[in-house]
Formats: sequence, C-alpha cells, structure tokens
Amino acid sequence: MSHCDNGWNVNVVRFLPLVLRFYIVTWNVSTKFPENISLNRLLGLENRPEQDTHLPDFFVVGLQEVNAQPQNTLYNLFKDDLWTQKFKEVLKERDYVVIKTEQMQGLLLSVFARRKHLLHLRQVETEYTRTGLGGIWGNKGAVSIRLNVYGSSICLVNAHLAAHDHMLEERINDYERIVQEQKFHVKTKETIFEHDYVFWFGDLNFRLTGEATTSADEIRAMVARDELKQLIEKDQLLLVRREGRAFKELQERLPQFPPTFKFEHGSNDYDMKRRPAWTDRILYAVNESKYRNVHLTVEQTSYKSHPSYSISDHKPVSSEFTLKCTLGLNRDENGNLFPATNKKHKVVRRKKRRPVAVHSRVGALADAPREARVNRKPQYNDEHFRKEYNNRLSYKRAIANNHDVHSFDDIAADLIDDGQVYEDTTERTISFKPIDLWLVGEPNTIEYVIPTGFEESNADWIGIYRENFTSLSEYLAYEYTETYKDKQHQLNEQQLQHLQNTHTVQLTFSENVSLPLGSRYQLLYFQSTGTRGVTGLVGISSPFAVEKRCPSPTFDDID
Repeated sequence: MSHCDNGWNVNVVRFLPLVLRFYIVTWNVSTKFPENISLNRLLGLENRPEQDTHLPDFFVVGLQEVNAQPQNTLYNLFKDDLWTQKFKEVLKERDYVVIKTEQMQGLLLSVFARRKHLLHLRQVETEYTRTGLGGIWGNKGAVSIRLNVYGSSICLVNAHLAAHDHMLEERINDYERIVQEQKFHVKTKETIFEHDYVFWFGDLNFRLTGEATTSADEIRAMVARDELKQLIEKDQLLLVRREGRAFKELQERLPQFPPTFKFEHGSNDYDMKRRPAWTDRILYAVNESKYRNVHLTVEQTSYKSHPSYSISDHKPVSSEFTLKCTLGLNRDENGNLFPATNKKHKVVRRKKRRPVAVHSRVGALADAPREARVNRKPQYNDEHFRKEYNNRLSYKRAIANNHDVHSFDDIAADLIDDGQVYEDTTERTISFKPIDLWLVGEPNTIEYVIPTGFEESNADWIGIYRENFTSLSEYLAYEYTETYKDKQHQLNEQQLQHLQNTHTVQLTFSENVSLPLGSRYQLLYFQSTGTRGVTGLVGISSPFAVEKRCPSPTFDDID
C-alpha cells in the first residue's frame, strides 16, 4: 500500500494488527433475580478460572426488565444491583474490574475490563434516553456508555424498544429518538455514530411480518423443521435495515439460532400467546477508513443464544467481537519505521476540550466524578514522531509481564506481540510516590507527579481503594485535588511556567478518613468534569499498609 498525495511518503507499510476482544451479552430478565443460577456458561467461562483460555479483554452486559421496584431502586443507590453483583462475583475471580454501570429503571448496562487495561480507558461517559409514554417514562429507551480504549472511541448502547407485532413504526421512532437525543461531551464524538466503533444491542422487539398469514403455530413448526433461513426473511429488523428506515448504519450477522422470544417460564417451550420472534439482537458498526494512517476493522466471531437459561420468557444472546487496528508506517532514509504523519491529517485524533469550570463540588458519593477535557497540543512533526515512536517500542511487554508500572511510558506496553489497540500517544498518567505508611486517625499527606502536558481539571479527585478492588465505584474515601488553576492568580509567570512542566504535588487526607486495619490500599487519580460528566482513570499507586499509632503515655499511666 502506498500514498503519494498531499506530501505523504510513498513507502507506507502496514503494521501488525493490534487486537482487542469484546464479549457482549443481552438478556431481558423479565424482572427475575439471579437466584440459583450460574452465569459461567452465558459468559463462555469454565467452572474454574484456571481452566479458562483466551479470555476477552472486555465483557459488556446489557439487561432489560431488571426489577426496578422502589425498594430495589433505593438499595441500588448504596450497592450494586443484584445482577451486577452476580456478574461481578464471577468475573472478579478472573481479575476483571467494573468500569461503569448505568441504569434507567429496568435497563441496565455494565462494562467489565481486565485490570491491565485500566489506565488505557479514558473519557468514560454515560447517557440515557426515555422513549416510553412519548419520552416521559423510562420503561423503554436506551442507556449507553462511551469510552476511549487505547485511543479508539467506542459507544455501547443497550436498548429496549416498543413491544408488540403491530408497533413497527413506534420501534423505528424509538430508534430515531435515541440517535437524535443521545449527546456526549467529548468533542468530535458527541453523537453515537461519530465513534470509531458502535455496538447496539438489547430487546429491540422486532417481530416477524405476516401477522395475518403466519400464525404462532406455523412459526413454531418452521423452527422445528430448522427452516430458519426462510423465517429470518420475515424479520422486521432485517427488512427495515434493507429499506434504510432504521439501523442502516449498523451490521449484523444474521441469527442462526431459533427465535429467542417468547418462552414459557422455566422451559424451552414457546408461549403460543405470542408469535415467536428474534427480539434480542446485537449489531455493530465501525468507521473503517476514518483515519489516514489507521485502518479499523471489527469481526463478529460468534453470535448465539443460550437456551439452557429459562428463568425469563426471553433467551439470552451473546456475541464475541474482535476489534483490529492496523497502523500505517513510513520508512525514513535509513529504513527505520515510524508512524506516518501529515500536517493536514492528525495521527493522534483526540482533540480534547479545555477543562470546564466546576463551581460546586460533588457532595454525594452515589456517582463518581468524571474526566477533565484536556487541550491537545499542535500536531507533532515527522521528526518528533520518529523519535517518540522509536522510544516507545523499547517498553514492549510491560503489561504482558504484569510489571508494576504506573506511568504512561511504562504502561504503553506491547503494541505488537500482545495485540493492544492503537495508543493515543499524547495521553499522560499521574505517578504516585511510594507511601511508606498510612496512619489511621491522623492527617496523611501524599505526593504525586504531574507530567508535562497534563492539564488538571477543577473536579479531579483521588480515591482510596482496597488493593485488588473490583469496581471503580468502590472508593472508601476521596479528596479533590488542588489544581494550579485555583491559585494561578497568586503566582508569577515563572511559577506558572514551572507548574505547566513536570512537577510534584502534595495532597493531605483528613484524619477523619477511617481505613480498617489489616488490609492494603491503593490511590487512584481520576480526571473529571464533575457529576454526570466525563471521567478517566489516569493514575494508580502501589499498594500500601495502614497502622494506628500507639498513644503516648500520660502521667496517669505511670505508677
């Protein structure tokens, strides 16, 4: 492959594919609780973690009709809902961490990532859209989570659309409303389909045409005769996609499994009160050629239902995806490889916003703060990229070997052998100085290093977590950072310039922070724009122990 237009070097070569694997589940659970069921088979896992092979990098779980009675909603303000807890119990044994969970009444979406990827997930944001009762009720609609993964933007949408055979137009309207109303606060990625990758799944409720001519009994008979190819041609979703009326931006491998709705509870027998249909679907989209020097692809490697799960009138559906990013490289006059650049086209494609001023700090602990928007420096020239690229190839295998690394130069890791997705090379991470001892009941001052080019936000915060935490919402205490913007009016030009370079910052936690003895803890630094904003984990400390100082003797203690 070669390019010779717009000043590009003609000797462009393809880099080895960079790969991430996603495992997505959708299930309408019909208000049931996860009692006395194992989720291992649904997640493609063995009974024991040591038996698992080729684990995906991410699990994404989208549920519909989760029990959302008032008492459960109140419970979920303080703890994860019962379904998230159940999935977390299985995945924490395999070192997955809950990145984010978003719920709107019965719609629930959770994202789990392998721990080694945590510092490569940026600009996490959630959205929701109500479509029930003309948009005022959340029993139908969509919840979504968007995030950057190694520099690629991904949007995950869990939807529950209007029900019943004759409500096709309402389903199309629901889709259009979700697409129009879901707005994010990441520049150039403000809508769903501006993302590099989109995964749209859920109980989409599309039925089979021919309601007057094809009865439930006839559909059941065709399923029994394995005439699924003939039956899928009646699928409303397939037809509206072909006509361009809805979901035309998305692709889907046609289901080769029987219709997943509607079943008698506790059995694999269809409920003849409804015509069987493929209501539960997983679709995807990729902007393959959006970037000059990066080619994005996605492959749907599996798509199946799980008939052994019978607590609901729907069968769960899962699909595996392989995301690949191929990076074009140039050769210099000595034959060395470096990323292809062009002043007219950005290689690093995330242009971040200036931090948004936050005038009030978050008081409630129900929702963690969100990521700051950072200004992007001007595009680097070829010489700069050549040096940066050669330097970065030297720290391959950092993640693969589970090295204890917490700065960007350490964790940029193995882009080739371990198949990581293309890294946004302008991301920066905070590094914490070692904490020798944390004294309970006393103020504790920590130190961390802010690298050159890192811009703090007024809502950045540092949380205290137990070692081997299983969710980013499990912080025990937190403090907001004091940014130089808070005091820049008090500093001279030389002091301001120093703060914009690499510098060390101190932050004191109150003596009121109570940490149980006998455990080890870690500090996590989050960039944030505030409540329901954009967030990103940008620093993790080494584990540290806590102790309680013995009280000094008093005169009363002396005989």
